[in-house]
Amino acid sequence: MFDNIDKNLFFIKAHYFLFNAATGPVLPFLPTIAKQLGFSGTLVGTIFTVLPISGLIAKPLFGGLADKFNLPKTFFLIFQVLLTISLFSIHFIPQFRTSANITLTCDGDLFLKVCSKKGFSDEAMQGVITTEETTDNPTCQLFCKASQRAYEELCLWNPLYCAKNNSNISPNETFDFVATINMYKDLPEKNCTNLRVSNVTFSYGNTHRPACKKLLKTSCIASCQHPVLNELLHESDNYDISPTDFTFQFNFFLWTTIVSWICMAVVVSIADSICFNLLGNERKKDYGKQKMWGSIGFGIFGISAGYLVDIFSEGQFQKDYTCIFFMMLVFMILDIIMSARLRKKNPECSEEPSMLRELLTVTKEPNIWIFGWWCIGAGMCTGVIWNFLLWHTENLATFTQTKWIKTLQGLLVGTECFLAEMPFNFLSGSILKKFGHINIMSLVLLIYSIRFMAYSLISNPWLFLPLEILHGPSYGLCWPTMVSYGDKVTPPGTQATIQGLIGSIFEGIGVSSGTLLCGWIMDVYGGVEAFRIFSIGALIWLSIFWVMQLILRKIYSTQGHNHLASYANPDDAILMTISQELQTY
Repeated sequence: MFDNIDKNLFFIKAHYFLFNAATGPVLPFLPTIAKQLGFSGTLVGTIFTVLPISGLIAKPLFGGLADKFNLPKTFFLIFQVLLTISLFSIHFIPQFRTSANITLTCDGDLFLKVCSKKGFSDEAMQGVITTEETTDNPTCQLFCKASQRAYEELCLWNPLYCAKNNSNISPNETFDFVATINMYKDLPEKNCTNLRVSNVTFSYGNTHRPACKKLLKTSCIASCQHPVLNELLHESDNYDISPTDFTFQFNFFLWTTIVSWICMAVVVSIADSICFNLLGNERKKDYGKQKMWGSIGFGIFGISAGYLVDIFSEGQFQKDYTCIFFMMLVFMILDIIMSARLRKKNPECSEEPSMLRELLTVTKEPNIWIFGWWCIGAGMCTGVIWNFLLWHTENLATFTQTKWIKTLQGLLVGTECFLAEMPFNFLSGSILKKFGHINIMSLVLLIYSIRFMAYSLISNPWLFLPLEILHGPSYGLCWPTMVSYGDKVTPPGTQATIQGLIGSIFEGIGVSSGTLLCGWIMDVYGGVEAFRIFSIGALIWLSIFWVMQLILRKIYSTQGHNHLASYANPDDAILMTISQELQTY
């Protein structure tokens, strides 16, 4: 029974499954991890704009080097190792240390009064209110304005301050100590919250339980590391973030994600090239049967990751993503082991073409430029889904007090994989044969427009689940169309280079620009308006696409050029086109 199994194809299937099982638990949550670290929507949009551009450069560069030196497997394994290291490093990025101006009030007991003119969010207030006593007593570093009254009280707490009681006090003089907060005895209000201090520790090592005989009131700068208090300070008046902390965290996150994106771009591009080589010309139609295992791995462990994050984060103010990074580590190690056993066939002997000449020949055709316009528009829409759909669900969950948000996000990823992408990948050959590339490209943009408008109208994020079926006729049809096009324009010996270049236009220009624009709009106008703007934008992009197609069709008709494409009857969702011109109406 097992004698007929092609071992080479088994290992490429294993790679697709394990690689996506490793990246599936991490990639969808990267924007929300950045959000939890304290990055704004604009900043996250900027970061995820740079990432596809890095892929745009890396795919043709390293794919070309792999082709030139005939070392695809070596590049493949090296970049898998680098990807494992860079993705796992993201787990160790600390949060910002937020500071804010607060008021120290001591009249009997000592309280730290934190206020917000706009009022604190329900999420922040829920973190402050505790229903049962806990041993988790966070600390805050305080720098308070000195006064004669303050030193009178401090003299009773710490004798070292008694000498300053009768001395002259400069206008900028401060005293400092570490306050331990009793979270169980906080007094929360909507616009102000009084944090009860259980004890104070001075830099000299002396610890004292504070109690004042007379009223003491002074302003302080507080800096806390506990996530609940950090969020409270962040929403308070006059909060600030340490420039040093910001620079460190931003650079750490930016460069680890850039390295990760470059590695993923190279691994994906070379893996497809190796897969085509293993299949040979006579079995190219079986490409989707190998790639399908990637969707299975991504879907299964994307769902599992969301549920596990919710389980390990139960009772915590912020989500604990530790489990997904260890899942990634285990599956990437297994993937490297399986990938090391891949055996690529010897390349066919043929005269090596001029890559530049082939590229110039391809780009002379006006239909290629119109196709590029569509790729950019579809990429912009895809960038919004990839990077800000889960962000939007988190904002809605906070507003509506929705529970198990990470489980929901995992289910959204699973629905996109199993009920949307996979069926439409396999149906795409028949759909393209019946309706043609131009009509399917138009359908993709139209469905994206409908999805965005629906996201802006739905307030319960759990209702997004049935809506994700539309991921099939949008992204599920978008990618096979581009892959089939890329295969037809790929000259012999340059598969990794030009296949990577086609995808890079989609991601490096489309996804990056859509992500940057969406991040800015979400910061300025909010998620609802952002999705509505992109809904209208997709319709405008579609209208321009059709105008260009009508003009091109009129030009070809006056020249008497037959511009209809013919199709074979494929068994697969990818590589369905066999005509020379790749256009049909």
